[in-house]
Amino acid sequence: MRISRAAIAGMILLASTSAVAGPAGAAGDSDGDYNLPDLGQPADTAMTPTEEKRLGAQVVAQLRSQNQIIEDPELSEYLNSVGRRLASHTDRPAKDFHFYVIDTDEINAFALPGGYIGVNSGLITATKSESELASVMAHEIAHVTQRHIARQMVESRGDTIATLATAIVAAIAGAQAGGGGDAATAAILGGMSHLGMQQLSYTRANEFEADRVGIRDLARSGYDPHAMARFFGTLERQSDLYGQQPPQILLSHPVTSTRIAEANARAADYPNVKVHTNPEYPYMRARARILEAQSADDVRDYFRGKLQGDHPIPADNYGYALALSRLSQDKHAIALMQAGLKAHPDILAWHMGLADVLARAGDNARADTILSAALKQFPHSGALKLRYAQNLEDENKPAAMRNYLLSQPDVLDTYPAAQQLLARGAGQQNNLGEAYYRQARYFAMLDDYPQAINQLRTALQTAKLSAYDRSRLRALRDQMVTACHRAWSQAQCRRGVAQGNDY
Repeated sequence: MRISRAAIAGMILLASTSAVAGPAGAAGDSDGDYNLPDLGQPADTAMTPTEEKRLGAQVVAQLRSQNQIIEDPELSEYLNSVGRRLASHTDRPAKDFHFYVIDTDEINAFALPGGYIGVNSGLITATKSESELASVMAHEIAHVTQRHIARQMVESRGDTIATLATAIVAAIAGAQAGGGGDAATAAILGGMSHLGMQQLSYTRANEFEADRVGIRDLARSGYDPHAMARFFGTLERQSDLYGQQPPQILLSHPVTSTRIAEANARAADYPNVKVHTNPEYPYMRARARILEAQSADDVRDYFRGKLQGDHPIPADNYGYALALSRLSQDKHAIALMQAGLKAHPDILAWHMGLADVLARAGDNARADTILSAALKQFPHSGALKLRYAQNLEDENKPAAMRNYLLSQPDVLDTYPAAQQLLARGAGQQNNLGEAYYRQARYFAMLDDYPQAINQLRTALQTAKLSAYDRSRLRALRDQMVTACHRAWSQAQCRRGVAQGNDY
């Protein structure tokens, strides 16, 4: 049987929906008790939880290196809040899941081994409610909790983690480019050809199981359980408009009238759900549109059209202001953000949006005032804390920035950019030992251990260091080498690290 490139890409996107969870960079964790259902020996034989974490982390690292992940703390914080809400109602720890915004307007989402879940920015903008967004994420989370990839990969024991990671990244990239592509096909046929027919035969069972479990978790989390069927039904009805290129989500998650009807029937089992909606949702949908836009002029025209339409909403003004700011129309952008903040003081997006346009206009002092006040109102937002620290750097206050970040360990542990801020601040203060230390921590948080090791080796070989700094950097280098071997493999690490006596 001949399988089309689109079908192969779809199968691999499904194959990347799976498995067990683990936080990025936690390479030294043991398998632990994941409270998994007993799915039988084949899944564990094919891929252990540790291998799943390693594979997922490598895919994310490659996606990052190719700039396919939108590194926006505000949007990321929101997406992870939805994901954690859903994950907290599964049988797995919510902290084991990690959610990333993928930089493409294609309407799709996918789950990777180890609990790493990618949500395309195009999917966020295509949804009409937070429940619809949550429904797709719940479906992907279900692929993870049911360990679909491990159950499909009994025959893959000859493949290395690196081969599988490269194949999945190529498949994702090929699908984003339009339904397969030569890169995806070559990687899949070269490294995973023996999985093709087996994965195809699992598709229907996996999708229905993910629907069933996802709808249950939607209801448990306080989201509309009918949202999944509604969203997929809307996409199916609109697919005629796409001609021969329907949304990627319909290729990787085939939808039929039977499947939609069954999803609605399952949702009917949860009739009294009090639906939760985060008021930040429409603002984050607008922000996703801004961040994915290739043209500031086009996205400005989009929001201007929305504001001139029949049903404008406050988030359209927010998006319009951000677009104007990117076109250096500062006065108008600031006025819109100020009006929005006055009308909606309980929405964090207006606070951070106003600070953003003020900073872009060069008024960091006023941005500091806005952010300082917002910190009192929203003390638990890590994205806000990071933005405040970034503004301190922009104000050329490296000492104040350092003192603030060191008082916020949650930010340092969550955002790689915080470590990079400390590195730059230390460099400005001519503290080379601290600068190299923080830059190495930055790369480690991206699971790029070879880069972290190279930073430390360079520092130890060339920098003028105090005895304390030299001892500290040596200890971190040894930790990074151990973490690299566990997260990747000794051979991969040796290839990635510049060779030398210190390795």
